[in-house]
Amino acid sequence: MTTYTFAHLADLHLGGYRESHLTNLNFITFQKAIDNILEKKVDFAIFAGDIFNNAMPPLDLVQQVTRQCLRLKKAGIPLYVIGGSHDYSNTQKSYIHLLNEVEVFKDVGTYENLGEGEVNLKFTEINKDILISGIVGKKNGLDKNIYKNLSKQFLPEDKFKIFMFHTTLGDIKPDFMKMVKTEITSNYLPKGFDYYAGGHVHTHIQATYDNKPLSYPGPLFPNNFSELKREHPSFNICTVDTATKKLDIKREFIQTIQIEHILYEANDELPLEIQDSIMQEIARKDIKGKIVLLEIKGIVNGNISDINLQQIIKHSLQLGCDHVLKNTSKLSTKHLSVKQVDQSSSIEEIEHQIISEVSPTKEEQEIFTNLLSLNLEKQEGEKNYQYEQRTKDAMKKTLQFQKIEE
Repeated sequence: MTTYTFAHLADLHLGGYRESHLTNLNFITFQKAIDNILEKKVDFAIFAGDIFNNAMPPLDLVQQVTRQCLRLKKAGIPLYVIGGSHDYSNTQKSYIHLLNEVEVFKDVGTYENLGEGEVNLKFTEINKDILISGIVGKKNGLDKNIYKNLSKQFLPEDKFKIFMFHTTLGDIKPDFMKMVKTEITSNYLPKGFDYYAGGHVHTHIQATYDNKPLSYPGPLFPNNFSELKREHPSFNICTVDTATKKLDIKREFIQTIQIEHILYEANDELPLEIQDSIMQEIARKDIKGKIVLLEIKGIVNGNISDINLQQIIKHSLQLGCDHVLKNTSKLSTKHLSVKQVDQSSSIEEIEHQIISEVSPTKEEQEIFTNLLSLNLEKQEGEKNYQYEQRTKDAMKKTLQFQKIEE
């Protein structure tokens, strides 16, 4: 009997916050996760996408991540990654390529084109008992084309096989993502693996596929207001007996942040009354050293801008809180009904919220979704006239295809 232990992480999204303080907390969480992994002396670690929040993050963030990954390498703990939907640009540029090239970690999200659209997974041998492969995550469900063109491959029965993926599965997604359109279901996943290691869904999910464990470990760091309310930084520690292929999964929490959620529901009150009531509520709370999530909703009798949010934030900081994030997306004025986008949601959720508001029919919603999925980023070396013509042709083709479908 041979037993191995490995860590399964996903969705750090380093660089996702505008506030430098929260970016620092984000990195500290990653650092503590590495500390935990080193302390447990795992055999290897896997990261299922979105180390960074965009394809070309600031160099200092890349350096910080590199140093932490090299700590694992120095300890003899190899790290295997796939790129996530945020790690790559539309032209497939990414620091993931660079860090793989200089052997900071091993990118296993690669595949072989066999021609006529058919693709083969590539496998990496972790050790004599374990194989790993994966598929990179792409924006707007464009990785669907890879999944649907996978060829059937021989998978050795005597190996424990890990498949890494970074996508939302329509039949497994959580309730809070029901409004998000998903192109892929679990049936698209290749069969024959012993562990399906997911990323992209920012909550912890334990499920099965093909009678084998499938897990999303949850975000290594919450990436927006609603996630800070809902999620705690975490990852999976997995122990496998390769003789029986039995896998034990335990969730590890990282304690770097404390949250105090303050919800105030305005009921036709004047702006100054709302402001004073919120400041009194904050004074009653123990907010020292915590991130305050200030959520204000309801109806204000006056202008929303007359609520001095900066004064409320200053008051909170004087009481010793660590940071304040505010959300007023569900606050409206008595005199004017204004539809606001919930900025606490993810980009995908915001996109679908806007589309559903402006497009009442399913057909119109499909058109907007297809347009959003187009590669409209100007490519390196592309002339302006070439870029303009390419984008026009792509949009025409999408709209014409939609008409044919109808």
